[in-house]
Amino acid sequence: MNVIDLDRPAVRGVPETRAPHAFTLAALVIGVVIGGAVTYGWNLRRQAAARDNEVSVLLFADAREVVDDGSIVLHGRVASVTLTRRVTVVNVGPAPVNIRNLAADRPGLTVRGVEKQRWIAPGATAQADADVQVDCLRGLPLGRIPVTLSVQTLGEHSRTARPKDVFDGTPWSGQAELACAGNA
Repeated sequence: MNVIDLDRPAVRGVPETRAPHAFTLAALVIGVVIGGAVTYGWNLRRQAAARDNEVSVLLFADAREVVDDGSIVLHGRVASVTLTRRVTVVNVGPAPVNIRNLAADRPGLTVRGVEKQRWIAPGATAQADADVQVDCLRGLPLGRIPVTLSVQTLGEHSRTARPKDVFDGTPWSGQAELACAGNA
């Protein structure tokens, strides 16, 4: 005979709890490791591409005379002069750059580089010729000149860039002033 105690709730079997399968846990860990490695590799490639496309150059006016192309005289006074001068280009960036050209325009002054291939390694310098056209009434003194560069990096096509610091044309100013005075 079975005795049933009505004061106590019936005892039922404890439901089984499933422990995670070792396979599911291993797959999850492997997925996390692979995802982390792919993300890390992607970040490294993105950083390397950004570094390879970075353009950081300095420009300096070289005061040595190259060529004086001539003057335009109006009413007995020199109205404008064109001088060919040198620019020293220093690559202070992390990757080689090709400085193909340089240009500057402001009232009374135009600077144009001679288009040419100039691959410059990091930390290296190169020389570039520039034609400096000065309107004698509005372009002097030369001072700071906003220059735009036509550049090419290893990882991309040609684009425009600015030098790291403003270009100072002061070393050319005295020569331009003499030419404008007719003493060149």
